[in-house]
Amino acid sequence: MTGPLPAEVSLSALGPRTRIGTGGQGTVYALTEDPRWVYKEYATRFVDDVDVTTLNRFVRLAAGAGPDAETLLGLAAWPTAVVRKEGVVRGFLMPRVPDRFRVRIQLPRGPDTVLAQVQYLLNSDGYLLDRGLHIDDRMRLELLRDTGEALTLLHRLGVSVGDLSPNNLLFSLDSRPRCYFIDCDAMRLDGDSVLAQAETPEWHVPDADAEELATPATDAYKFGLLAVRLFAGDQQTRDPDAARRRLDRHLVTLAGRSLDPDPHLRPAPQQWADALERSIRRTPPTAPPRRAAPPTGPQPSRPDAVRPDAVRRVVPAPAAAGPRRAGRGWGLLAAALAAIAVLAGLISANDDSPGRPYPTRPVLPTGLLGQPSYPPLPTGIPGLTRPTGGAAGATRYPDLPLRTGLDLRELIPLTRVCLFSDVRVGTGLDRTSTRTKSSVVAVRGFLCGINTDEPDLDDRSRTQLARAATLTENGPFPVATIIGIRTATGGPQVNVVFDPDGAGSSAGCWRSRLSLVTDDDGFHVGSLSAPARSYCP
Repeated sequence: MTGPLPAEVSLSALGPRTRIGTGGQGTVYALTEDPRWVYKEYATRFVDDVDVTTLNRFVRLAAGAGPDAETLLGLAAWPTAVVRKEGVVRGFLMPRVPDRFRVRIQLPRGPDTVLAQVQYLLNSDGYLLDRGLHIDDRMRLELLRDTGEALTLLHRLGVSVGDLSPNNLLFSLDSRPRCYFIDCDAMRLDGDSVLAQAETPEWHVPDADAEELATPATDAYKFGLLAVRLFAGDQQTRDPDAARRRLDRHLVTLAGRSLDPDPHLRPAPQQWADALERSIRRTPPTAPPRRAAPPTGPQPSRPDAVRPDAVRRVVPAPAAAGPRRAGRGWGLLAAALAAIAVLAGLISANDDSPGRPYPTRPVLPTGLLGQPSYPPLPTGIPGLTRPTGGAAGATRYPDLPLRTGLDLRELIPLTRVCLFSDVRVGTGLDRTSTRTKSSVVAVRGFLCGINTDEPDLDDRSRTQLARAATLTENGPFPVATIIGIRTATGGPQVNVVFDPDGAGSSAGCWRSRLSLVTDDDGFHVGSLSAPARSYCP
């Protein structure tokens, strides 16, 4: 295929392709007919986990970023087209890594040309010399400046790198040192991720259980970590003083602030700009040394073309095992059955359902195959004395007003918020799978609880209740859409968008990741991530 790329292409249209790299999430192929692009195909086990809506938004960002679009495609292997096979999203196209971000390096097995991953630079001078790499302090400063400028652009576009590590960042030393990001589908756009966030070993934030991943604050932390390790020649240190021998004291101070456990105290990458410029002006380039010293740092393994296995997936831990709260859902179930009974007995031949039609609307269980029967009315009410003097011998209750009409919303408040709440399944998910059907049931129960101020959670900690309260305060939500289901230890994780008006407007929805747990009754919600404003599906 040649020419400009459409937003979506068929796998069959790609033509012949050659495998050039394999990683934990999938395989990368070069296109024989159009060498400008490469195709990343997700491994089969990840296909159902891909958030297709978010992947499409990644593609649209490159097309609609205006003046920044060309810059974005120059600094990152950004997704440019979604690839489908028989209607199912299998991967995406992205630019091929430019040749200047490859380096000829001397490895123990002999010379080889590899991706110029920044991990090679986080070693001692002797190690670099043995590998045939020359980088002086001025080059390090210029590379750090370029990386900070790239992060500033990404943050302005609503993108957080998340897994910012020397495995996913490339360098070029041609003229002015440049950086280049790979594995961009692992980034986060306006709070949404294509796949579950992961962190590279030794590049994690201090407390991932307490701090949300893939935010500008986590990028600021890892940018400071990069600065320290780049000048310390050490792949594991977190001590800013380790870089003090070669790094300007103002930059050491900035690095220390970036590594603060409090996300709100970390300086953004653009706040490094002035100090970096001053330090660059004061640092002259140096000639490469003439003799090699034996390597003292650990030898990094050969990088692959795609990111290795995610080694630290952050999954909210389920609550400690213990007896479940008595009466889980029985009150709601009783109210729902009562509403169905009243509706079946009083409303006949009425097929209208509130809300707009939706082609993928799940069918609510009917459960009633015929006209329900009811027990006879009681002939006597204990404790109630029949008054005398009624006309024609009829019993009268003068102080007991009778209703002249029935308002189901007053009699049974759950009728509207529970029975008429809709859980939908987004495009790209297998609606027929047992996992999807079970997830729909769990989300429907949680949605009903949110809409009635009784969120049903296994984890009743203060943090979890506060997160659920955020949804309750911004509800009720007539519609919840499942846009992604991911396999995780302990149970699936379900990405859900809650729509407050049910109209699928362009904004105003709330999104959260629900971690499901299972027992004899099936899936239910164990915990949820912090809700965030989101685009509606």
